[in-house]
Amino acid sequence: MLLMAALAGLDFFWGLFRLNLPVALVLSMWIPGMAGLIAARYAKGSVFGSRLPRIRFLALAVIAPIGVCGIVYGALWFSGLAILQNDLNDVGSSWQFALGFLLSVVGALGEEIGWRGFLAPLLARRLGFAAVVWCSWLPWFLFYLWLFFLAGSDSKTAFGLQIATIGTLLFGLTVLLVWLRLKTGSLWPPVLFHAMHNFLAFNPVALASSHRPWLSGKFGLALACGYLAICVGSLWDGSRERLAPTKG
Repeated sequence: MLLMAALAGLDFFWGLFRLNLPVALVLSMWIPGMAGLIAARYAKGSVFGSRLPRIRFLALAVIAPIGVCGIVYGALWFSGLAILQNDLNDVGSSWQFALGFLLSVVGALGEEIGWRGFLAPLLARRLGFAAVVWCSWLPWFLFYLWLFFLAGSDSKTAFGLQIATIGTLLFGLTVLLVWLRLKTGSLWPPVLFHAMHNFLAFNPVALASSHRPWLSGKFGLALACGYLAICVGSLWDGSRERLAPTKG
């Protein structure tokens, strides 16, 4: 809460989000990361896990977001419901994409340290998988709402729909990320999944539509439904096996 107040103060006095939006977003994504590291130090626990993940889970963390974003964005583009937000000739060079992916990894690492590195294993000691998902989704959702308003991304004309789509998208991602964290005993698969999702959703080639932003936007309903569709299996598997973090 203190870190959130500090960032809100920086934005109020110096307009941090208006000055440099990517840097401000990465800083904000490290708020739960710093809180998780501080809490883990006093709890004498590890936020990164106690074992190395298997290759198949790392591959899944890459393939799943590519598959969801590819299918959803491809369907929207071919159907004419959305268009590219930038011309392919104006999206920049390869080093800009590399920098964008690096920022995605850094930002995702900060969030995952807090939500899946510290919070999810702590909850899994006493709660079942479904309860862990709901109890870790709620603070992540509230954190994103704060960030959403701070960045000035809200729209009064579609406020309720925006909140609903953000909550739906974060719920689908929470199921998948918590399942990867508890299934593998490592933080790196969720970090890789989260980084790939952010890079694909926020890169310059992403879709945009001035008429249907609630459908094809970065927090649009189409992407939320895509993640909901594939998280059903993870929710069933996690509830069936009662996943729990490994000791250490």
